[in-house]
Amino acid sequence: MKWDLSNIYSSFESEEFKADIARLENEVKAFLSWMDENFQTVENAEEKLEYVISNLNELSLLAGKLYNFASLTLSADANNEMAAKYLDVIRSKFVDLSLARTKLRKFLKDLDISNIGSSKSEIVKSHKFFIREQKLLSKYMLSENEEKIISLMRLTGGNAWNNLYEKTTSNLLCDIELNGERKKLPLMRIRNLAYDKSQEVRKKAYESELKACESVASVIAQCLNSIKGEFLTEVKLRGYSSPLEPMLFENRISQETFDAMMEAVKESMPKLRKYLQKKAQILGHSDGSKGLPWYDLFAPLGGYTKTWSFEEARTFIVEKLSEFSKELGEFIDQAFERKWIDAETRPGKRGGAFCSSVKALKESRILMSFDGTLDNVLTLAHELGHAFHNYCLKDETPLNSTTPATLAETASIFNETLLLNKIKEGSKIEEKLALLDKELSDAVQIIIDIYSRFLFEKAVFEKRVSGPLSVDELKQIMANAQKKAYGEGLDENVQHPYMWLVKPHYYSPTFHFYNFPYTFGMLFGLGIYAKRNDEGFFETYKKLLSSTGKGTAEEVAATVGIDITKKEFWKSSLRVIEEAVDEFLNM
Repeated sequence: MKWDLSNIYSSFESEEFKADIARLENEVKAFLSWMDENFQTVENAEEKLEYVISNLNELSLLAGKLYNFASLTLSADANNEMAAKYLDVIRSKFVDLSLARTKLRKFLKDLDISNIGSSKSEIVKSHKFFIREQKLLSKYMLSENEEKIISLMRLTGGNAWNNLYEKTTSNLLCDIELNGERKKLPLMRIRNLAYDKSQEVRKKAYESELKACESVASVIAQCLNSIKGEFLTEVKLRGYSSPLEPMLFENRISQETFDAMMEAVKESMPKLRKYLQKKAQILGHSDGSKGLPWYDLFAPLGGYTKTWSFEEARTFIVEKLSEFSKELGEFIDQAFERKWIDAETRPGKRGGAFCSSVKALKESRILMSFDGTLDNVLTLAHELGHAFHNYCLKDETPLNSTTPATLAETASIFNETLLLNKIKEGSKIEEKLALLDKELSDAVQIIIDIYSRFLFEKAVFEKRVSGPLSVDELKQIMANAQKKAYGEGLDENVQHPYMWLVKPHYYSPTFHFYNFPYTFGMLFGLGIYAKRNDEGFFETYKKLLSSTGKGTAEEVAATVGIDITKKEFWKSSLRVIEEAVDEFLNM
């Protein structure tokens, strides 16, 4: 299935698209002029805030719609030059929108907002968290000219390096011999072979992937060095204590919450390593004491051999999630029916999987590469969870819909966990073992591998201060991070030193440490899932999802009685995974 973007815009040449580009430019220009005229004093502050919030919401919808069309088109076809051209144009408009926020923060800096919650204006009152957050950000604000320069330079800096990364990796072909035939396959197709039932195929795919990565490593290393270097400069200019500090703020979690989660994760790792060692033994790697070679991390254990067509996956997901909630099942069925999903595997398509909210239309779009594996089915359910989250936010304004990555995984983890448990029901013993292995394999990625990615990115930032890092240095940093995180669970002689190259998350110019929010999301999602049988849960669940843009992660969690600042909560979620390890070892 390929997605349908035609109801966003029919084409880049359409009158509607061109008119909206012009309208955005004119309205943003007029809006900025109004702010310059009216933000000279704080008189009538409430009326001014109401006007600004209303305009920011309207302009965000318009700019978002334009951005959706260009970015989604380019994600599906990295060689679409028209999409690439307009994406740059639209990003330049976002520079002006970011300038509007700078002006707002400057206005708020010396304004007393302690009574904002009792404002006579419903618009102001309903956006009290947004206002509070903007005032906090004013502490790290530069002058208007400096803010504008940073945003403009990013267009030809971080954004351009990100575009080069995506184009290079999207078109990267891997040379491999399969069934006696020499083939050149896209990188994502090769990475999907990590789930193949044949160890020979998995090993060949791993070796092919490393060789292909080597061929573009110097280019991608330049992309990484430039993006991380640019952010280090900004962090220093703004006065943050470290590159992590603004990302904790961006994710709306405190250092206390972050430390509590990471401490719980570290304490849980030895148990997961026992699973990896047992799996190594099952797969014939001696007694398993040396751990798994990288190419067998995702090896499916025999017993669950089913492969899926895309239509079979659709029917199954809709049926099983409908058993939990008819509303959820109907929503998912409509996502398929309305062609919100691009699932084909083809050259030029960006790697990974994502769900994008098309806020202006109250819709979503999902991109993935579907090859028929169980992992693909669960990934599809995962992304549809994001789409359901967007559905719950559909009546919230753009400013009240901005969800931090930490909370953005809640519905996706819920969906994936629910579906996997449905698959387990009625399965035979050998199938349950395979499914349990799948569950633990995913947990290893979210807990251990993501911890290794955090260690890698932290070390890169620390070393990048002294200058650019070579390919060999990046490989060594990654190997060290994997060794520290995986420990005896991974064969240190067969690691993946190029994981920094195949993961697109490192290359966002504005969002760094894109790793720990996934760990947060999975563990928070498990905590929410544990409440699924509570009376009135589904309505509470939808209310939680609709509120994720209107508070810190701590505040949102508190609405369902969870204190995420305490290690005990994180340990309770991790206990679910540890119990699964015990079950696996006993089986």
